[in-house]
Amino acid sequence: MKKNTILTALCCLLYFSSSLLSAEPDRGQMLYENHCQACHETWLHSRTDRRVSSLSELRKRVQGWSNHSELNWRNEDIDAVTDYLSRTFYLLTDQP
Repeated sequence: MKKNTILTALCCLLYFSSSLLSAEPDRGQMLYENHCQACHETWLHSRTDRRVSSLSELRKRVQGWSNHSELNWRNEDIDAVTDYLSRTFYLLTDQP
């Protein structure tokens, strides 16, 4: 019985560790952390007087900063960062 318990625990450990290792990083988060976070610290997004109130407005801001910073982001990149910011800070539900 002890062998079965150890074997089961080992199988669970291998299963969950392989799931974590194969998880794809969040592209929006990586783009934000590499290109935006230096100036836009997290407190900026959680202010009570923040000016973004819709997902489409947030996307326009991300696109504007992409252009201003000459990042040349594709629509997929802008959508990924918008989605990351919305999920993490804004919890917006309308469509971009």
